[in-house]
Amino acid sequence: MMNSPIKMPQRKLAVVVATHAYYYPLEKCLADFAALVEDPRDVILVDNGSEGRMTEWAAQNAPSVTTLTREINGYFCGGYNEGLQYAVDNDYEYALIVNADTDVCNPNMLVEMIEAAERHAQAAFIGPKVYLREVGNIQNTVLTFPNFFRNLTSFFRHKLIGSPPSASDDQEKRVEFLNGVCVLCRVDALREIGLLDETMGGYVEDTDWSWRAIQKGWYSVYTPVESIVHHQPDEGYEHYSLKSLMLRRNTIYWHHKRGSRLEATLYGWSARSLAWLRAKQARMGGRNDAHEFEHYLRRLAEIDAGIRADRTPGDWFGPPAGTF
Repeated sequence: MMNSPIKMPQRKLAVVVATHAYYYPLEKCLADFAALVEDPRDVILVDNGSEGRMTEWAAQNAPSVTTLTREINGYFCGGYNEGLQYAVDNDYEYALIVNADTDVCNPNMLVEMIEAAERHAQAAFIGPKVYLREVGNIQNTVLTFPNFFRNLTSFFRHKLIGSPPSASDDQEKRVEFLNGVCVLCRVDALREIGLLDETMGGYVEDTDWSWRAIQKGWYSVYTPVESIVHHQPDEGYEHYSLKSLMLRRNTIYWHHKRGSRLEATLYGWSARSLAWLRAKQARMGGRNDAHEFEHYLRRLAEIDAGIRADRTPGDWFGPPAGTF
């Protein structure tokens, strides 16, 4: 049971939740945040291309929030951009983006995050402490920019001695970038930086956003404010999954986009080599999903070549421009 929240002044902050389908516990997520803002209409639910199903769901289950309806699923970037643009157009000072599969564990999280934002006038993005699946189990949301040799070191470190301690600790600090599961955005910064790169769909979009912010003189801050519980499911992260493909693809794309062709080439080569090894092991082991690994390898190789050749994203690139 949460204590009574300190509500935010009207129009100061919008809470943006975007989804193309129902994810547990969406109704609690919306109700929790509606209780934290001055007006429930400051909670913005984006129906991200569900063919109206989520709009109908909201009319029945969350009629007091503002619902925006997209015809096409724009994945994470397109969905959240819809809500962020609404916040920009309606002169909110801040916009909190938060995943649909979350609920609030600290009723004063918004007030405390705003206080952190006001301590850091050049912070475009402020990220709180997030719990994964249960209170006390910290999800690391403090991340570093992809770098081939840094990633290689981290890979072998993880294999040899396990994952390092979470960087989402009890110290407020300036960080390279934040996981996008729950981030407070300064709207004035967004007007200068721009919104998420919709070509990416999802994954690594937070890397790109924060990198662009730095180029404009802004930065990101982690604050140890307890905030939400993230009920992220375990499934869907297989090495041949769409999520894995988009993560690898977008890392190559981001390096190429920012002008680091060497990093793009090195990362693409390492990702393809690892995918080839896994496909080989799956085939030799007679695994039922060997064809999934092989399809993944073919798609990754095609995408890597297309990005390095400066091709305009299309069906070959994958979602949201095309299919897996």
